[in-house]
Parts: sequence; C-alpha cells; structure tokens
Amino acid sequence: MVSVDNRVNAKVLMVGPDLSLHGGIVSVVRGYLDGGLPEACDAFEYLGTGVGSSKFGKSLAFTRALARYVRVMSSYDIIHLHISARGSYKRKSIMARMAHKAGKYVILHDHDGEFKKAFEEGGDAYRRDVRETFGIADRVVVLSEEWRDYFAENVCDSEKIDVVHNGVKVPALPCSPCSRQDVLFLGRLDARKSPDVLLRASREVLSRFSETKIVFGGDGEIEKNKALAEELGIADRCEFCGWVTGGEREALFERAAVYCLPSKNEGMPMSVLEAMSHGIPTIATAVGGVPRLIESGTNGFLIKVDDVNNLALLINKLLFDSELRKEIGDAGRKVVADRFNSKHSIEQILNLYKETDSCIQYGSRDDE
Repeated sequence: MVSVDNRVNAKVLMVGPDLSLHGGIVSVVRGYLDGGLPEACDAFEYLGTGVGSSKFGKSLAFTRALARYVRVMSSYDIIHLHISARGSYKRKSIMARMAHKAGKYVILHDHDGEFKKAFEEGGDAYRRDVRETFGIADRVVVLSEEWRDYFAENVCDSEKIDVVHNGVKVPALPCSPCSRQDVLFLGRLDARKSPDVLLRASREVLSRFSETKIVFGGDGEIEKNKALAEELGIADRCEFCGWVTGGEREALFERAAVYCLPSKNEGMPMSVLEAMSHGIPTIATAVGGVPRLIESGTNGFLIKVDDVNNLALLINKLLFDSELRKEIGDAGRKVVADRFNSKHSIEQILNLYKETDSCIQYGSRDDE
C-alpha cells in the first residue's frame, strides 16, 4: 500500500477500459486501485468506458460512459486517461478535448504496443489528429524510455513526457521452475502476440522433452492455433486454457519451467513482469520496453521477432539445465522487485499528481 507521507491533494478522475475486460491495461489499473492509489488522493473515481460485444454495443456503452463523464468531470482537477489503439484512441481523444476545453489538467497515459505501426500507417490526417490530441495534454505518460524517445521525435514536446514503467506486486515466494517442465504463454492469441511462433518452435522442443507441455492462457484465435498445433503434429502436447485469472493463473505459473512471449510489438507486457516476479525464466522479443526488463543471458533471454530457431534453442537450453532455470529466474525476480514493483509505479503516478496539483494551485500551466 501507499505510504501516508505520499498522499496528494488532487481530485482525480481516471478513465480506462471496463474492469470486467481482459488485457494489460486492466491489469495495470487494477494494480493501481488495489495498491492504494485511490486512498492516497483527496478524491478519486475510476470510470470504465463500457462493454459491448458488437460495434453498436460498444458505441452505446461509450455513450453511457460519456454521459457519466460529462456529469462528474467538473468535480475533479485531474483527468487521467488510459489510452491505446484504434477505438480506445478515438474515445479518449474526445474525452481529452472535452477536459481541456473545461480547463482540467489532462494526463494521457499511452499503453499501445502498436502505436508506432498505427501512427506511421494511419495517413496524414490521422497523424495530425494524434499530434493535436497529445498536444493538448498537460502530461503524457509512456511505458519505457524507448517510447519516450519515439513520442518526443514524432508526436509531442519532450518536456511533457514522463516514463512510468508498469509494475506488479511481487509474490512473497517464488515458484519452482527448476523442478518443472512446462512452457507457458499468457496473452491474447493473435498475430501481434505470435503464439504461432511458439508453436513452431515447440515441435523440435517436444521431440526432446517427453514430459513437457506447451500451455496457452489467453482468449482470441484459439481454434486457429489449435489447428496449427494439429498441423505440426503436437496437438496432444498443447493445452489451450482460455483467459485465466486469479487462482487459475497462479496455478499455471506454478507449472511453468519457462515463460515465452514472442510478440511483434509491446509496450511493457504485464505477463512478462508477472512471470519474472514469480521467478520463472523468461524469453521474449526485444520490442517496446522489454529490453528495459531483460538483460539477455543474465535475467532472461531476448530474441528477434519471428526467430523460431533461436526460440527453440533457448527453450531447449533452459529445459535441459534446471540450475540455469533457477539462476535466470532468481535474477529476473530480483530486477522486478527492485525496479518494476507496483509500489514504485504508484509512487511515480502520485508524484506526477503532486506536480500537477502544484501547477493547478499556483496557476503555472503552460497555456496560461
């Protein structure tokens, strides 16, 4: 929990995805809420932008959330908007402009691992709109130093950008990867997360380790990846568990000898932080903020995007050597405890609120 000394006078309205949804932003927000961020503020409200299974349903849910937003916005000083790609960007850009027009202090907190791709492929009009939206923000929060540099070069003034790494609560005790054999993947099964890369690498791995299973915890293109496992002849050694939370998720960590996330793009993946915090040796692609977490060969391993052969080689290496699994797992757990724990990220957010509160109190906003 947050220390009493770090309370702030700010009244904060935080806006993000509905907490019943899946994904990394929800995990980040839950960490803030459970870690004591609301109690550290003079007033705090979290507003989810709604749930819908269709385009119409999502629009209706957002309309309802927007009505609530309009009613309560005047009661708050700071509007903290968690933003991602596509629909999320459109919704939050509307809210950011409304808050700015109402004279509120606007924080845009970007979580989009595919921001660069969307920005560069979006066309001139889209890029102008993005620059305008981030231009009216008083502060812009990004997940890593790599993203800070990209935003400073392409999107907005570097002076308004803050890096706040994602963080997780570190379990009291690590798991025991040195005594396990399973390989774990957690996240949405889609092209960006590249579960197919892990499946292709696993064919060679499974031929060597008869007790190993490849375990997928996530929703998305489950049937498509099951079909690929069948095609590769490894379906009987793969488990597709669907989206897992709570005790089910913890049970999968307990089974894991190795964690893999071969994504094409990332911000700072919560699942990698979680796996490392559990002491599980982790292999991930060197994208987004991942190189800030992993020093390859010391506290985990980094691979290139779509590098099936090297992924297979590293999984084999870790499964073959239980002492190496423990050594890498312990080092990963330590770096998360020291630098990427949720308490630290909450303190950073509160310090940002304090700076913002001072600007509001003394009337020192840049546009005044």
